[in-house]
Amino acid sequence: MRRRLNARREIELPLPSERPGGQRHTEFHAKAFVAAVAAIVSVGALLLTLPFVTRSGNATDLVDALFISVSAVSVTGLVTVDTATHWNFGGQLVILVLMQIGGISFTVGAGIALRLLSLSGRQSLRNAMMMLDGELTLPLHEAASLTRRVIRFTFIVEGLGVLALFIHFMGDEPIHMAFWRSVFTSVSAFNNGGFDIQGDFRSFTAFSGSVWINLVLMVLITLGTISYIVVADVIEMRHWRSMSPYTKLVLVVHGALIGIGFATFLGAEWNGALSHMPEVDRPMGALFQSISSRSAGISTVDFGEVSTFSDFVYVALMGVGGASGSPAGGVRIATIGVIAVAVASIVRGSSEPELFHRSLPVEVVLRAMVVIVVFFCGHFIAAAALSGTEHLYGTQPAFIDVLFESMSAIATVGFSTGITPDLSSQGKLVLVISMFVGRLGPLLTVYALQARHYEKRYRLPKTTFHIG
Repeated sequence: MRRRLNARREIELPLPSERPGGQRHTEFHAKAFVAAVAAIVSVGALLLTLPFVTRSGNATDLVDALFISVSAVSVTGLVTVDTATHWNFGGQLVILVLMQIGGISFTVGAGIALRLLSLSGRQSLRNAMMMLDGELTLPLHEAASLTRRVIRFTFIVEGLGVLALFIHFMGDEPIHMAFWRSVFTSVSAFNNGGFDIQGDFRSFTAFSGSVWINLVLMVLITLGTISYIVVADVIEMRHWRSMSPYTKLVLVVHGALIGIGFATFLGAEWNGALSHMPEVDRPMGALFQSISSRSAGISTVDFGEVSTFSDFVYVALMGVGGASGSPAGGVRIATIGVIAVAVASIVRGSSEPELFHRSLPVEVVLRAMVVIVVFFCGHFIAAAALSGTEHLYGTQPAFIDVLFESMSAIATVGFSTGITPDLSSQGKLVLVISMFVGRLGPLLTVYALQARHYEKRYRLPKTTFHIG
């Protein structure tokens, strides 16, 4: 890698992974990040065990408090106790703060880390840049500026969401309660947190026919799912041709997945989970579940009534998640897009993957494959562990429910078929680990891949294998 120092000469600097101690520095930063998240979760759990944050005045079981804390920090939304009826204002405020910290930290964590490195004066050239699609593109001062813009964007969108929701809620309840419901809902929706304070584990089923509430929530969820990077590129460039290939890929794949989820849910649940709605509202209900399915976890139908076919399709949609740089989980939209482009190129007989008149580096495709394999192996392990604990200690729910719940946890979505509150303590701990690993796993996998990346100065002889 070459870095121009002045107009007359250049020098070639080795990457940190090629220098003594470079990899150790990367591992240190990764461990520090994990430790910071664990500390936030621990503090949140301790606060939620206190008796004065519950409506009953009784202390919350440590396993349930830990579960809710991890779910909030990982912006998942799975719950073992009802948020509205179990917690008072103090408990709900703790959950909201944890969601906000979790959403912002995972959205701008890289920029904050770079800023800290610049203050410590110990950054290397590679650590002073941010990685995007395999290329070094963002200098340190721009990373700090990006952090400020993302935080400003977050609060502006959440504020507009509060105003839009308050207009509706203020007609149904006292002003102070309507305002708090608006704040909690806006933060949860934009950060894809999945928590609600509607009561009795109902999510937003009571608003399945409200066009205004559905529209506001869908906009908040979408803006959170596709990330500030994509939104800023769309606003700045305005024209499709001027947008970056990454933005185009995210928008195309995001739209395609919404279409798949919408068609599946509408067709399979017209006389099922959607049957309680007037026919004119059912398309809106199907669209809402599709938009919410890949990270938000807010629903306007009871997923305990959803067919096995829809559950199966939505397990796959939850696994995809949102865009990189968003609070959404999963393997990420661009990862699936890259694999789809690579497969299409191979089927066409092309020598290399091409996307919007650009070639995709082979290493980007390989990294996407690794992320997907690691993620779905993690889901398999989580589903097997949850099935095992419930077989030994719990109520032995149907396997599709186990598969659905474990994917919802590891993809940090928050959809539930209703089995989570009834899980054994061991099963709840399996989901706690799944949510924590699901939040950190893909990020640290990519971090590790980049840390170990180096250029070979030689080529080995090629060989062939029989595939398929």
